[in-house]
Amino acid sequence: MVESAVRAGATVIALAWLAGLVAGTARADPFAFAGFNRNMDIVVLIDRYPRSSREFTPGTKAPGEGAEDTPREWARELLRARRTGRYALRLTPEEAPDHVYYVQADMREGTLEHLWLLLETPLVRADRRHPTRSNEARYPVCNDVLKPLTARYGKPDALAPRWEEALESFDYVWTQLPEMMKLECGRYHGRKTTFAIGVTFEQTPPR
Repeated sequence: MVESAVRAGATVIALAWLAGLVAGTARADPFAFAGFNRNMDIVVLIDRYPRSSREFTPGTKAPGEGAEDTPREWARELLRARRTGRYALRLTPEEAPDHVYYVQADMREGTLEHLWLLLETPLVRADRRHPTRSNEARYPVCNDVLKPLTARYGKPDALAPRWEEALESFDYVWTQLPEMMKLECGRYHGRKTTFAIGVTFEQTPPR
């Protein structure tokens, strides 16, 4: 009887350890969208999107630092040197994945602290007769982005809507310590169409 109890106890411990291992593995998988995540090496974007334009704005410029005669190599050099600053990537329509046309990464000593993906198609020709409808068409439908993210990461926290002039914004937030991911959607006053504006990755605020 004692032996059975010991075996049962060992089984419970093993199962608990296995559950913890599985949970730990799940937590180790970072939030991601369209191949972007906060743990990625930003340098790889230079070769992944060769036709797109890029710029790196260092937090401080070192004395004697050269000009951006070759922006691609200059950005690569600064990123590999783990410089603090802001890296911006403007993708061409041919290279844009999942409607991501602009990427902004805030770096601190090589660590990617804040990553913002803008889902707005570059403006080529606006419809002056229907500016609101024309603007909506430049973004994907909110649910087309929200639904797959919810299927992968679970139901997000829906924050209270906020207004900025005629635009009502809706934020959906997923939290998985030590980071969070936010999807921002919007809708113009008097319109039914809700569109996805951008996806943000950042560290969770300290408590």
